[in-house]
Amino acid sequence: MRKMSYQRVSEVCLETGYLLINGGAESYRIEDTISRIGYSLGHRVNCYVTVTAVFIEVDGETSKFIKSNLGGTNLQMIDDINTMSRKLASHVMTPKEFAHEIDKIYRDKHTTDFPFYLKAFGAGLVSMAPMLISTMPVHYFIYCFIVGLIGYAISYYLSKISPLPYVDLFISGFTIALLGIILKDIHLVNNYHNIIIGAVMPLVPGVAITNAFRELVMRHALSGAVKILDAVLVATSIGFGIATALIIF
Repeated sequence: MRKMSYQRVSEVCLETGYLLINGGAESYRIEDTISRIGYSLGHRVNCYVTVTAVFIEVDGETSKFIKSNLGGTNLQMIDDINTMSRKLASHVMTPKEFAHEIDKIYRDKHTTDFPFYLKAFGAGLVSMAPMLISTMPVHYFIYCFIVGLIGYAISYYLSKISPLPYVDLFISGFTIALLGIILKDIHLVNNYHNIIIGAVMPLVPGVAITNAFRELVMRHALSGAVKILDAVLVATSIGFGIATALIIF
């Protein structure tokens, strides 16, 4: 079988690294995945990954890098690419098919994804979870579901249209707190704190915090520190939004 050229391998590996970074994968896992992909393509690939760039060297003949932005989390994209790399390694997928699929995902900038209504429904269910711990009445579960769903929907759409990061989280936190206060003022609930605590759960960067500590444990200090800072900014934006609503209303 004819091997891919250095240039083509470097392009495929860069695109793969870019997609994995934007999906929220850990740096050390990206480096390992790209090295394995390079080996499966018949080349020795050295890779260095930070949260904002991917550096590739193929057989010491060519080296490239690509910039990336600190993005969100797309576990489905990570799973799709890992599945394809395993198929490539086991010869279930040919190098040409693998490169074509990576090109397609990179060009469209998205992969298999769940529809919005299903994500929003899931966010509503997550919002209800803290009510189980607090053993709240049934109607608290319903209000938490609705408020959490609305808060997630606002964050989802604002993140797509707003050029400023974290603004969507501030507004979502503000809206959640405002809805909680309204529910208390019209005597549908006695305590809005539980509504707020439950409804912000879908916005909390739990995966980002976990990945940041995993980066630090694996001694990728730069990536771990940046991800922790990003998670702190996310949590702070939500907190400021809630605090602003509580102060005003």
